[in-house]
Amino acid sequence: MNDPQAFPILTLRLRHERHVVQARQRAREIAALLGFEHQEQIRLATATSELARNAFRYAVNGLVEFSVGVNSPQSLYVSVSDSGPGIKNLREILDGKYVSHSGLGRGIIGTKKLMDEFEIETSGHGTCVRAGKLLPGTAPQITAERARRLAAELGRVEASDPFEEIERQNQELLKTLADLREKQEQLVALNRELEDTNRGVVALYAELDQNAEDVRRVSDLKTSFLSNLSHEFRTPLNSITSLCQMLIGRVDGDLSSEQAKQVHYIHKSAAELTELVNDLLDIAKVEAGKIDIKPRHFEVPDLLGALRGMLKPLLTGNTVELIFDAEPDLPPLYTDEGKLSQVLRNLISNALKFTRIGYVRVSASLADEETILFQVADTGIGIAPEDQGRIFQEFVQIENDLQTRVKGTGLGLPLSKRLTELLGGTIGVESQFGAGSTFHVSLPIRYGKEQEPLTEVPDLVSPATGPCILFVEDNREARFVYESSLKTTNYHLLFAQNIPEARAVLKLNKPSIIALDRFIEGLDCLFFIQELRTRGYTGPIVVISVVDDERAVLAAGANRFLVKPISSFRLANTFRELLGEESPDTVLLADDDEITRYLLGDALGRLGYNVVEARNGREAIRIVGTSKLNGMFLDIVMPDLTGFEVLRELRRMPAAGAIPVIVHTSKELSTRELDDLIGFGAIFYPKQEFSSDDGTRKLKEVLASAGIGQ
Repeated sequence: MNDPQAFPILTLRLRHERHVVQARQRAREIAALLGFEHQEQIRLATATSELARNAFRYAVNGLVEFSVGVNSPQSLYVSVSDSGPGIKNLREILDGKYVSHSGLGRGIIGTKKLMDEFEIETSGHGTCVRAGKLLPGTAPQITAERARRLAAELGRVEASDPFEEIERQNQELLKTLADLREKQEQLVALNRELEDTNRGVVALYAELDQNAEDVRRVSDLKTSFLSNLSHEFRTPLNSITSLCQMLIGRVDGDLSSEQAKQVHYIHKSAAELTELVNDLLDIAKVEAGKIDIKPRHFEVPDLLGALRGMLKPLLTGNTVELIFDAEPDLPPLYTDEGKLSQVLRNLISNALKFTRIGYVRVSASLADEETILFQVADTGIGIAPEDQGRIFQEFVQIENDLQTRVKGTGLGLPLSKRLTELLGGTIGVESQFGAGSTFHVSLPIRYGKEQEPLTEVPDLVSPATGPCILFVEDNREARFVYESSLKTTNYHLLFAQNIPEARAVLKLNKPSIIALDRFIEGLDCLFFIQELRTRGYTGPIVVISVVDDERAVLAAGANRFLVKPISSFRLANTFRELLGEESPDTVLLADDDEITRYLLGDALGRLGYNVVEARNGREAIRIVGTSKLNGMFLDIVMPDLTGFEVLRELRRMPAAGAIPVIVHTSKELSTRELDDLIGFGAIFYPKQEFSSDDGTRKLKEVLASAGIGQ
């Protein structure tokens, strides 16, 4: 215990059962004198009674001692000791694991829960239990003198009759039950109140959901209205613009100077209205979440060069200079080039509009390793501090003298802000009224999860140290097919998703072959062939496309054309031929079934064979007569000549008499047909065996049996 020294109050020996009741009575009286509240008095009396009952029932020479601790905070201590045989299962009792039909242990556990301090010692010579309860905070300090007065006062009070104590205990029990019933009623009322509150909260949430749905519906209606209105405006505006251009171009005759001025005003107004419609449509798309971010790799100098060419026509005189300035060695960006260009275009055009003398400077620099900073600075009219936050709100235009001559939509900056945020960046302005403004756009160099422009094929056989092949292909599935088709080769494969990425790859690599998808993101990429030749690339260019237009491809300067889908062996054969590599063993597949040729050819290509195809018997005979073959797979059932007729013709040809032939068919052959095959020196290889689980192993075995070996 924390305070082994204490002021003694009362000692009571347990010689008779009535003494157990007296111990309870004295515990309650002492608790009352020390200022414990009624409920605590009952708890102390109950704990003392349980300990005294255990000492009297299971032992001898029981003794109950009451005392108050000396040290602060003070506690009331109840010590019950005996000279019995001790408690054998004390640890199990304290852990709550001991089960006794007589109730042994329950008093100990109950007392431990009721008291603040609890200590028990037991041996074969007896047991001592000491429990303590902190005195109430309002109780006066107990000194030795006060403890003696308490003991004297208790000595003057005669112990009541045990039956009276039991009656009082019953009354306390009834009062406790009444208190519990009252608390139960209070709990029921509280639960009812909580249920009412919950119903109110649920109703409030339902109302909020309905309000949110109403707001969303209004927003959708507004967006739909803006979108439909913009689309409806575009058609007549395009017509007005086209008619104005015809009139300005004097297509149907000359115009007077006054008429030309009027048409010019019409054309200018139509252009301004078109700009407004386009901005409205873009705003509607952003609000509706219908703007798709299409990130790609591109170089900052290329972006600024395009903006320079686009915006220089806005310079109407020599009083304003448009300057583009980019730090050297900026990394390629991976973001939506079109959206970024639109943001910068808005900022630059605004700067040019509101700058009469001086310059507009567009700069690009690294803010940190992951962020690029674009700045558009001008020497224009500037923006007052109170207006710098408003300019990013829709339809807000700041009033000034120049504003009356320069018309705008009030949507350019709000749209730029939304587009910048869509790209994961921020936009802001620093300005001094009358001295110019600097708008800054901060963007991550890599938007979202970057897809690398350059992907090396994971080597599954040996290090890829062979010729380098660059695939320009935006379709992931197609790239996977190319990787799978060539994974058994030693080619070093590079991949670019679009033309800008291909340009970036070519700055670092010199591929032996460039394989180009013709249509990437809706763009016909045949122009890139001429660009490659102009830049000095002299290697083979292979165009791969779903559009079967070989003439246009070859006319554009490509060396080969392959139509999708392309089998792996045909792709590998084409690359081997263009690279002038020593050809491996060549096998002819003669089968009218395209799927069989694809599957078997793919398997042979993976085994390292060069595969040539024939779609019928006559074509097979022609190829045999003009090619050097190491073996042949031959179907029996074909539309023009049967496999037996082809075999008969081959064996008559001096150059083809020794070519190993493997008859590969799903036809059930009779004994006579099998004998004929043996006579022709052919091997029978049913198609069912190739399509089995261990088809590759059986294919290797039949190749070895036929003497067609690597």
